[in-house]
Amino acid sequence: MSLNRMVTTSLLLSLAALAGACGDDDPSQTGGNGGGEEGGGGEGGGPPATEQELEGEISSITLTSDTLWILKGVVSVPAGETLTIEPGTTIVGDKASLGTLVVQRGGKIDARGTATQPIVFTSALPAGERGEGDWGGVVILGKAPINEAGGEAEVEGFQEPQLYGGTDADDDSGTLEHVRIEFGGIEISDGNEINGLTLAGVGRGTTVDFVQVKNTLDDCFEFFGGTVNASHLVCYRNGDDGFDFDSGYTGSLQFLFLVQDPTIADDANGFEADNDKDDPEVAPVTNPKISNVTLCGQDSDQPKQQFGFLFRRGFNATITNALVAGFEAGVDFRDVPPTEVELTHSVFVRMSVEDVAYVEDQPESDDGLPNEDDDGGFDEIAWFEGGEGNTSEGPDLSFCFASTPSPGPAAMIPGGEPVGDALDPTATYVGAFKDASDDWMSGWTDFAND
Repeated sequence: MSLNRMVTTSLLLSLAALAGACGDDDPSQTGGNGGGEEGGGGEGGGPPATEQELEGEISSITLTSDTLWILKGVVSVPAGETLTIEPGTTIVGDKASLGTLVVQRGGKIDARGTATQPIVFTSALPAGERGEGDWGGVVILGKAPINEAGGEAEVEGFQEPQLYGGTDADDDSGTLEHVRIEFGGIEISDGNEINGLTLAGVGRGTTVDFVQVKNTLDDCFEFFGGTVNASHLVCYRNGDDGFDFDSGYTGSLQFLFLVQDPTIADDANGFEADNDKDDPEVAPVTNPKISNVTLCGQDSDQPKQQFGFLFRRGFNATITNALVAGFEAGVDFRDVPPTEVELTHSVFVRMSVEDVAYVEDQPESDDGLPNEDDDGGFDEIAWFEGGEGNTSEGPDLSFCFASTPSPGPAAMIPGGEPVGDALDPTATYVGAFKDASDDWMSGWTDFAND
């Protein structure tokens, strides 16, 4: 196989020594609490026999599960090349060099794990020493429309320009299936952390299904414009927002699950969404279609505000079948003009400050919530109550906040029809899980914190 600027330090390691040093959640394993039943490292389920470093631009190659692959610095898949990753493969990011994977416009990633053999991007540090911000994350850049001037933009923080955006709504950047991205979010430049999974100008020819981001220092998933559809997305212990949308994103999302980190005393929201900070009406307007969402907040009153939904600066959307619990308030609208969002068949419960929405122009509170009108007098409570099927009564969702979340309600909560290009148009229930027997997270996800 051909590699450009690739350091190939293939070290034949002692399997016995590795077995003694590695627990179930070691970087050389894809198993762990809720992880792949067969572990990682090839057909036998043991640790990889070799290590190999990747650096700089790489040509079309296949990462095999019998090798532990190490990202050194920014590793790029350039236009015309495809990075293929076998099921059960582990890729680790080097902390000292800010290890990060970037799929350039015109490049592709073909990462098709399975429920029993997920593909895992993780920290290079051993289990017990890993933490948020140990490496970068996965960045995919496409040619789909965005609303930045000139039709393209640059991802901030990188030394070399990382451009995204174009005119091809059907652009194909490849496939991510049964992939876990964990312990990322390193600060790549002053004030610029990398998201767990960044999808920038990615087109709807791309497949994103069954992806978990966990223990990240920044957002779990961020959509900078583009048209990509995605489903079965899991965000666990995000340092910033769970799902972030801007720059004209117009895709469809279904089956989103989030569990906030109760130790983060910051303004981390379930959704944070806007269109453009300088021109709220610039086209294409951010306008996703989102169905079947379960958002579990910090379940406590925090020093800084945190909301299930925070909508800003011209953001539009259609959202249905959302189950939101454990935030200070279910929703807050910001900025003028107010955003245009339709929310239906949704349940907001277990809020620590307000049952439904944050009410402005109230006396200053101790928790630092804003108390000045910042949305032109928009009435969030009337907006919520005016949506068909919305209610602030329902299950308390205490199961959201267990050490290993089991987020399916005991019985199905009837909802409405999914919206947009939903993967499953028959999922007419509230939340990301039909009931307690809905096990689409089984096998490939992981909820260990070290």
